[in-house]
Amino acid sequence: MDFTEFCNQVIDRTDLVKLVSRYCTLKRSGSRYFACCPFHGERTPSLSISPETKLFYCFGCHKGGNAITFLRDIENIDSIDAIKLLAEEAGLEMPELSGSKAPKKVDKDHQARLYALLKDAAKHYNENLKSASAVEANKYIKKRNIPDNIITRFGIGYSIDRFEMVNYLQKKGYSYKEMKDAGLADKKLSANEKEYYYDVFHERLMFPIIDQFNQVVGFGGRVLVKTDMAKYRNTSGTQLFDKSKIIYGLNFLKKNKREGKPIKFIIMCEGYMDVIALHKAGFDTAVASMGTALTPQQARMLKNYCENVVISYDGDSAGQKATLRGLDILSSYGLNVKVAALPEGKDPDEVINEFGPDGYKKCLAESLTLTEFKLKNIKKDYDLSDKDGRAKYAKAAVECISKLEDPVAMEEYLKVVAAETGYEMSVLRSQAGMNVKEDKPAEVKEELSELKPEEAFLLSSFIKGKEYVNAADMALIKKTDFTSAVIDSVTESRMKGLKDVSALLYSELSEEMSKKIAALLEKDFAEKENAEYYGICVYDLMLDELKKEIKKATEMYNKAKSEEEKSECLAEIAALNKKMKELKTNGGFKNR
Repeated sequence: MDFTEFCNQVIDRTDLVKLVSRYCTLKRSGSRYFACCPFHGERTPSLSISPETKLFYCFGCHKGGNAITFLRDIENIDSIDAIKLLAEEAGLEMPELSGSKAPKKVDKDHQARLYALLKDAAKHYNENLKSASAVEANKYIKKRNIPDNIITRFGIGYSIDRFEMVNYLQKKGYSYKEMKDAGLADKKLSANEKEYYYDVFHERLMFPIIDQFNQVVGFGGRVLVKTDMAKYRNTSGTQLFDKSKIIYGLNFLKKNKREGKPIKFIIMCEGYMDVIALHKAGFDTAVASMGTALTPQQARMLKNYCENVVISYDGDSAGQKATLRGLDILSSYGLNVKVAALPEGKDPDEVINEFGPDGYKKCLAESLTLTEFKLKNIKKDYDLSDKDGRAKYAKAAVECISKLEDPVAMEEYLKVVAAETGYEMSVLRSQAGMNVKEDKPAEVKEELSELKPEEAFLLSSFIKGKEYVNAADMALIKKTDFTSAVIDSVTESRMKGLKDVSALLYSELSEEMSKKIAALLEKDFAEKENAEYYGICVYDLMLDELKKEIKKATEMYNKAKSEEEKSECLAEIAALNKKMKELKTNGGFKNR
């Protein structure tokens, strides 16, 4: 069957509204549904879903597409896997696909073999705990007070030695290459230079790593006796395992959501044992990053299940630094982030063992907000009993506070700094750039004058219902109270089938906004009101937006500390430059 034809069948059979509702709370407006976009941080719904066209579009981040692209991006999987999952749900059998748009062929048979191998390995590692050779493993399990139901729940197991698992899998019919491709085995040369394969996790307590589709994709292993080996080892990157896109314990979150259990907040830990200890104590929304700084992909995945995240990393200095990186990434994706107030030097597992579930509940209840946590860490670096120390702390603290968008929150945190340092509020406000003249009423912002001529033309054309206007282009206009209210009102009116909405706007919106609408419609666009000039305006605004994004990405690159962060920034800059080149080449309303 032709690839495009089959994709159309899958899209036609998929209820897009039902699919999106698994990840977002939808609200109906006319013939469409709206939601807060799961692909970027926002508080106001800008994701539009059309049951009629079976398409979605975000007016904020401009991501759009059909059911296949939505599932692909939300679950961080490739297109063919998204098609396969939707086809199964729709009762369609995947055919042999052909056609010019068919994806590059992935060896699905080999992939299926790797999944089967990892599943068999996980079962056998678990069975090894009953072996006479598992003395150290069972000692550790007893010492950590891990009950049988938790061992079963997490599939905990044991790797006996270098060759036991390799021999077992070979007898099951798996090749050495498959073991290596799955990240389970590697090869070495013996003393007589004979090649042999061995279990890379030998003599470790084993933790299967399961993805959101309940498939084993890798393992984590912990050494049990003192050795030169690293304490923890994860599967290296494979076709199935990418640690930047995996969250340990996410499969349990998905199960809770599927069963309709409320997820009030997600607890983000650092390691397997922390997650296991918290689940054992009844905190079954605990998950862990894979020993790395949180990534944007992981932030998006968490947002699919809950917007409230409590970071519960170790209370040591390394854990604190990891917490700060995680806070910023999660917050940038619109998640409400707090930090559990763990005792200094304690990890969640130790808190549970020493103080019990109630002790950990207290840590959660005393969680700090993002800004509180940052101020606490800044304060550690300065001696507040010294004048110079107080001055430096105040400067660093105010710099942190000034990044907040909410002036009320800024004021509250500045009061905290004032109490700690003894500085006057007026001094701290000035340092933060909040030179508010309290004895003079603030001037009314004239948002219309802030619009670029291109933006004013687009908004005017949208109100007038010109045939060449694309509603999606309204996302290019600067967001203000005025433009947002007008665009929302016009969009809702269009959904009701109304074309000329000028009179309606005057009656619906405030007197002040009505004056601005009148001023906008009085602007002389007569000679320019055509599709060609509209295209030029769209082109100019898109170009400006890309330039801003490239500048922002370049600034992030300059601030990046790790090679991983720099690599991500470079990839983003390259992608943006490619978009700009395509826009200039193919968008071609003007040559620049």
